[in-house]
Amino acid sequence: MDYGLIPIYFIEAIWFILPAYAANGFAPLFRGKIPIDGGRNMRDGRRIFGDGKTRKGFLGGCIVGAAIGAIQMLAYPYIMTADLPLNISLVMMSPVLGFLLGFGAMTGDLAGSFVKRRLDIKRGKAAPLLDQIDFLVGAIFFTFLIADIKSQWVLVLLVVTPLFHLVANVIGYFLKVKAVPY
Repeated sequence: MDYGLIPIYFIEAIWFILPAYAANGFAPLFRGKIPIDGGRNMRDGRRIFGDGKTRKGFLGGCIVGAAIGAIQMLAYPYIMTADLPLNISLVMMSPVLGFLLGFGAMTGDLAGSFVKRRLDIKRGKAAPLLDQIDFLVGAIFFTFLIADIKSQWVLVLLVVTPLFHLVANVIGYFLKVKAVPY
């Protein structure tokens, strides 16, 4: 592997996943009162998702993803015509792709919450790696058919996302948006 390509793959990967990162990070700001699961339990008595997964948060995350995609779409021509020292290949973002990345992130987060409830991990308690990767897997899953996703991007994102997630959660905790710093 040419290690000189790692910074290029990093830039390309972050550009691609930015709507999902934003959707996942900003969803808690849309504090809703109506849980997606309606407060219902599975037959085993455990909640489906929990009170922390609300309709307003899910929709808010999707809208944030679309908005970031729109901003990237507007910035794209300026970035690609700039005299950059790197030969980068950015995905042409759009509000639709941003929405799908946000939708995938929110869906992946829901799947992670579902798994946590099945493992009897209470709301707000840590599930290392699951908490950091679920939204990423969802975002990639919902976009891989319409976006040209390089395998190198996926590898980069699997390494950096847990670190970014931890930093974002610590910041959210200090801003009193999150109840726990993980």
